[in-house]
Amino acid sequence: MADNGESGASAADTTTTHEDGLIDFPFKLEAQCLLLPHYADCSKVGYVLEGRAVVGVILPGETKERAVLIKKGDVITVPKETYTWWYNDGDTDFCIIYLGDAAAGLTQGLITYFLVPGQAAVYNGFSTDFLAKACGVNEEAATKLFSSQPGTQIIKPEKKLCVKTHDRDRHGIVLHEDSARFSNHVPCGGHVVSMTKDNLAALEGRFRFSINITKLEPNAMRVPGFFPAIQLVYITRGSGRVQISGVNGATTLDKEVAARSVLVVQKFYVMAAVAGSEGLEWFSIITSERPIFHPVVGKTSPLNLTNADVLEASLGVTSDLLKLVRAAGGSHDVIVPPSK
Repeated sequence: MADNGESGASAADTTTTHEDGLIDFPFKLEAQCLLLPHYADCSKVGYVLEGRAVVGVILPGETKERAVLIKKGDVITVPKETYTWWYNDGDTDFCIIYLGDAAAGLTQGLITYFLVPGQAAVYNGFSTDFLAKACGVNEEAATKLFSSQPGTQIIKPEKKLCVKTHDRDRHGIVLHEDSARFSNHVPCGGHVVSMTKDNLAALEGRFRFSINITKLEPNAMRVPGFFPAIQLVYITRGSGRVQISGVNGATTLDKEVAARSVLVVQKFYVMAAVAGSEGLEWFSIITSERPIFHPVVGKTSPLNLTNADVLEASLGVTSDLLKLVRAAGGSHDVIVPPSK
């Protein structure tokens, strides 16, 4: 959604389309601004980078609106067909990164929004007599009801909006990263959080992907490994170096990354990352409801589990070298803490 030029309203429109119809787009809503009620043709998940916002949500099949307050570190799921509005009730910008699936959208690879009120509202496609009959009012009232809002997408209301939020409304659609159980944690190294339909119920049946949040401490490493699905990665904080190995051992990526960098890791391609002096963090989606990470180095990797004689012959190395590697690398999996 682009900035419509109204005072105090701002939103980034930098949607990028990737392989398999996956998309990423950052969104910013200035203080006291309201993104008008709408729905979309694609499902997305958001990770709050800064600020706070009140979000109204009407999920498909539900007959009551939820009102939730989301803050930095929250993950929110927005299935396609869901009605939402977003209000920044704080004093600073609200910033969120969305990752989504636009493979089956009206236009493949793009997300299309349908505004409920405003100058671009779906109501505008109907004649006044149709709207009056549908609402049970006269045409004068219908005209006033649907033609009074001059804004298009984002407005700044004349007075602060009063919306009561409820923690219970977060259930199944919003989860803070600190409330999710670590799928892997290494002291002084970092941790990995996985979000699936088990801890975010809205993902079930509505999304073809799951969520992964990885945080590496300074100079720590995420070992080389792969998912049997495409992973769309957004770097949220810090910096570091990422390498990806593809078919026939070809290096498909070797670059320094920093906040706001975006990476696509093809299914079965092997990715590794080393954090810089400030650490390295990313938010990602994986096109599998229950993805399994397969390390190629570490205690549960083939390098440690394969029969020793077979591996020695395969690598063309001595048993002493293999024992040394297994002793040194067999104590970690997924994350390697920095050297002391």
